[in-house]
Amino acid sequence: MPRTKKPAGATVDRRNGRRADLTAVAGQRFEPPAGLSDEAMAAWDAYWSDTVASVGTPVDRALLLRWVTELDRYLRTVAEADLDPLSTGSTGQVVENPLYKVAYRALDAVERCERQMGAGGLNRSNLGIAVLAERRSLADMNARYGGRDDGAAELPQPDPRVIDAGF
Repeated sequence: MPRTKKPAGATVDRRNGRRADLTAVAGQRFEPPAGLSDEAMAAWDAYWSDTVASVGTPVDRALLLRWVTELDRYLRTVAEADLDPLSTGSTGQVVENPLYKVAYRALDAVERCERQMGAGGLNRSNLGIAVLAERRSLADMNARYGGRDDGAAELPQPDPRVIDAGF
């Protein structure tokens, strides 16, 4: 029988008994590498404007740089390969442009980074990060049905893995 899982936000560090809080890097955006394509720059800007960026930590810098660099490599290489998708092999047969192999290796690296970053709904879910669009209505329900918002009773601490989508 599998062990029961703790409710969201109740996890504590075994070493010191403190809650596992995520330090936000919101507002700590840094510049991407120079020379990125327009599409890679648009993805970089989209990452930083998304709420999932708020759960990153400073150590994620290398991961983000790898992600955007490999994304740029994929976009440039696949665009180059699309100009001549078929080429002639060593024995005269028609083969796929070898640049596609390089592009898909870069895409594999992008996807591995996205799994770690929580980019995409399934990746966020697998990391235990929930984006709640109905957060305000849930707070209203809590206030109506037992939770108090006037300071008379202490409300539970918010789950650090839940991102307020701002809707």
